[in-house]
Amino acid sequence: MPSSFFCRLPLIGALACTAFAAEPAQRPDGVVSSRSFVDQAQIVSNYQKELYAHQSGLRIVNGIGYAVYQCNETTIEENKAGQVARMAVFNILNPTATAKWIDIAKAGDSSDGVTLGGTFVTGPMIHALGEDTLRIFFTGRLGSDPVSSYRAFYRDYHIATATLSGFHPMRCSIAKQPDKVLDLTQATVQRHLDFLFGAGTGTSFSKGISTACDFVELDGHLYSTIQIKNSQDGQTRLLTNILMRSANQGATWELLGAPDPRLLSNEIKILAEPVITQDKTHVYLHLRSNVIENGYMLSKAAKTDLYHFDTPVTKWTYGIGRPTLCDFGKPIGLVAMLTAPSVHMGGNTVTRNKCDVVQIDSRYENYTKAFSIVDFNAINTPFMHLYRDEVYVTYSTGRRRLHPKFGTSEIVFSKLRREFFVITE
Repeated sequence: MPSSFFCRLPLIGALACTAFAAEPAQRPDGVVSSRSFVDQAQIVSNYQKELYAHQSGLRIVNGIGYAVYQCNETTIEENKAGQVARMAVFNILNPTATAKWIDIAKAGDSSDGVTLGGTFVTGPMIHALGEDTLRIFFTGRLGSDPVSSYRAFYRDYHIATATLSGFHPMRCSIAKQPDKVLDLTQATVQRHLDFLFGAGTGTSFSKGISTACDFVELDGHLYSTIQIKNSQDGQTRLLTNILMRSANQGATWELLGAPDPRLLSNEIKILAEPVITQDKTHVYLHLRSNVIENGYMLSKAAKTDLYHFDTPVTKWTYGIGRPTLCDFGKPIGLVAMLTAPSVHMGGNTVTRNKCDVVQIDSRYENYTKAFSIVDFNAINTPFMHLYRDEVYVTYSTGRRRLHPKFGTSEIVFSKLRREFFVITE
């Protein structure tokens, strides 16, 4: 996905479409909340060496934060030669001073008979197996694979010994055939798309897969999605996410249904980087469309038939930038952080995107802006994680190496405090 969205985009008339939730006035204390969130953020990535750091995921175990992200020490650009998957390990009470870094994977690494080919790896995501082990997923390629990010792997980090396992290929079953277990590759996902949407559909998605979705435990299984895309002239134009579930903590998956991007009316048909939530009857995917007219979208599947998702509907404006959601519990409920249109920060050229903090009701009908966050150094791809009844956030920014176009040179760690949502008057 694009590293950042600082160029000012035209707010075309579709933004007034009734499909968008009406935005109420921001609470009087919103500026205070925004400033507090930004001021308390601390760098946890290896900023002294990295020119680029982006796309973080977070877990906290016994007060120690584990933030995985992709980074590069030779260029500020995304998905270029030298990009590695890295993990920052830090005490959440003193993040910057305690941070240490462990490389999870890079091109050329060999382990347990697996040698990573190509020039980069991408899309690390993290899941905690209790208090002993972290399972870190990412995508890359073998030397013989036709495209970058052709297949998915995982690697376990053992907390007590601070050691990594070898590389393991992610495995999956497709097309309701649980007895046939395959490597989770682009070709496998393409075959499943043929099963879902008809023969020949899969060949339309031929530019790699990604572990772009968080890993969520629901109803006794681990759920996530596998993302697959197509691009033309360097621009992603077709993309979807296939829901998948695992009974063994992510080693093997059953591929389920996917929202159909071909149902979107725009020329660019993207349903990207979802967040998974649930209620008693449905599983929901909260997605970015990367098209302003469509904004952030919602698609659901009944738990009785997870192979069929309904037509995605628009729920919030903009839709450019990875969404993230977390359930604070009563009385606050479900809260999302959604990228919002850029604002001028002074001068003729400096703009930065806002981030709307949005409360969502239990029926997914009413989206209400609590406040917006703006950081001169940028807030990109936030990731929310609930730990001991508090919500912590990592996001990409440009605090030490802020470029006119990019704010993705560091990963910082902050906290979305409960008191931000308390109305005191």
